Amino acid sequence: MAVPAAYIWLIFFYCFFHSHLNLMAELTYFSDRTFYGDWWNAGDLGEYWRKWNNPIHHFLIRHVYYPLRRRKVSGSTSLFVTFLVSAIFHEYLVVGIFSVVNFIAFIIMMVNVPIMIA
Repeated sequence: MAVPAAYIWLIFFYCFFHSHLNLMAELTYFSDRTFYGDWWNAGDLGEYWRKWNNPIHHFLIRHVYYPLRRRKVSGSTSLFVTFLVSAIFHEYLVVGIFSVVNFIAFIIMMVNVPIMIA
């Protein structure tokens, strides 16, 4: 089951992040087309999260992490709150798609926090 699931995931990644988003960028004349970096070459988890989904990463940095840092909140607390906001939105998307509240997306996102802070 893992191999077909991995192939399906990669096909979805290519179809959505590469094909669909570049088509929409072309149609809307959107100049910045870096929707993802080379996440497959990431050396650690922090680099992976920075390269995986650039629009969401930049949104969370700009609207959650930096405002907390400007209010003199520590870096690790700001990182935790940023991941918390991301986990809540991931769970919201899962609930919207599957109509089931099971906190799997939330837990998967929050498991990354101790690895990132260390």
